[in-house]
Amino acid sequence: MHTQTEHKNLAAMTAKLLQKRKQAFKKPFQSFTNVAHRLESVYTKNGIVFINDSKAENINATYFALETIQKPVVWIAGGEDAGADYWELMALVRQKVKAIIMIGQDNERLFHIFSPVIAQIFEAENMEEAVKLAYKNSQPGTQVLMSPASKPDERFIDYMERGEQFREAVNNL
Repeated sequence: MHTQTEHKNLAAMTAKLLQKRKQAFKKPFQSFTNVAHRLESVYTKNGIVFINDSKAENINATYFALETIQKPVVWIAGGEDAGADYWELMALVRQKVKAIIMIGQDNERLFHIFSPVIAQIFEAENMEEAVKLAYKNSQPGTQVLMSPASKPDERFIDYMERGEQFREAVNNL
């Protein structure tokens, strides 16, 4: 049995490790400023900012994107589920995400993990529908973040095409 002091020491060590991990996640992505498909502000309509982060094909990249955004988020996520550990995003999702729009062939895990904490979760057949759902579920001050945390499914050739479809759908609002 551990003493209260040992528990406090363990908690402090865990906090330090998490902080180091957070810093390690940020470092590789800090050089991606103003790059197409990486935290690219596409358009602002009625106070809602649309951000193309299609290049975020893994949990670490989406973690950084969610951490960077300070406003309420409507998150467009999903794609080809390769067993990503979405649990790593839970704290940020709870804190910042108001709705999730799932686009992809394998949405069951994404839905299962986040449905207990996010009441508004929708599934879209294509990028145009995803953007319309995101806009409908946003209000001024919201940021719509398309940061899939996975590789594109069969709907897209690659992350660039996915990002281009996002841009086009936003511009057609």
